[in-house]
Amino acid sequence: MTIYQRSAVAEPDSEFVPGQLTHLVVGNRGRLLDDRRTPIVLTGVDVDTGMFELEVAAFEDRGARWRLPFEDISKFQFARDAARVADTGFVAAVARFDRPLRVDCDHDARRATLACIADLAGEASLFLRPRWSGALALGTRHGDTHLFGAAEAWLNHRGVADMDRAFAQIFVSNPNSGELVKGHAIVAAELGLCPYVGKIVRSPHLFSGDRSRQHRADHLISRLALMRAIFTIAGIDQLTLYRGLASDARIEPARSGSFVSVTFAREVAEAHFGGGPTTVAAALYRQRIPVDRLLMTYLETPAMNAQYAEAEAILLGEPNNPLF
Repeated sequence: MTIYQRSAVAEPDSEFVPGQLTHLVVGNRGRLLDDRRTPIVLTGVDVDTGMFELEVAAFEDRGARWRLPFEDISKFQFARDAARVADTGFVAAVARFDRPLRVDCDHDARRATLACIADLAGEASLFLRPRWSGALALGTRHGDTHLFGAAEAWLNHRGVADMDRAFAQIFVSNPNSGELVKGHAIVAAELGLCPYVGKIVRSPHLFSGDRSRQHRADHLISRLALMRAIFTIAGIDQLTLYRGLASDARIEPARSGSFVSVTFAREVAEAHFGGGPTTVAAALYRQRIPVDRLLMTYLETPAMNAQYAEAEAILLGEPNNPLF
């Protein structure tokens, strides 16, 4: 069974060179160093934020635009005759923005947040019951259209539906694109939910307007309450979830991020575990997870049923659980 699209014949890596800052030229074509060698084309370069934009040129996400840090150019490769440019502030931008940021969790903030989620989950349950049957089709890789409508009605009721759609669309395509997901991760730490360990903010407008800290917090709390309500109505308090990893180098132990992508479907995890021609190491994991760690799933989220059918779930990170 095919889970992900692939090229029938891919050019060997020997025909390409590793991406460098000098490759940051609009129009340059290259490949992501994933197991599919996904083709991309550079569409923008922004020295002010130290980010470049690319367009995905093949497979399920064809046409998607990602904005990534300059230093991530090393995760790509380019044709040997690709255009080059002299440094025009690229190195300085990397030095300015490629810096760590850590936001630890406050116990009092966590206690208050969890109490708020618990109260709101009760309200969400009352809201959902007349709008949804309570049945979950966990054996498929496609969500429930009736649950889509009920979940959207709740998110609209809470005033966070637009934020939810934006977050889901970015996360499904590439959670590292832009800084919307980063902003949520920082706010999650401020709420006491999960520490943030990452890089500093690049955009001065990250927490402005309808992406303010308060609006992000409202979205996270409303979302976590929604997930508790859905699974309470369904009579489920734990789930078996899967994660597959493949790497071109030895897999090193690492802490989980603020948000962790896993799947309900073993076959999807096995597709990641399968890797590609240059895979050196791979791992397949399974774990029972309490539903109170769920932020979003394919069951109620239309964006997780668009270009991919991954039966995806997004979990809040857990510092002492590096795999999940």
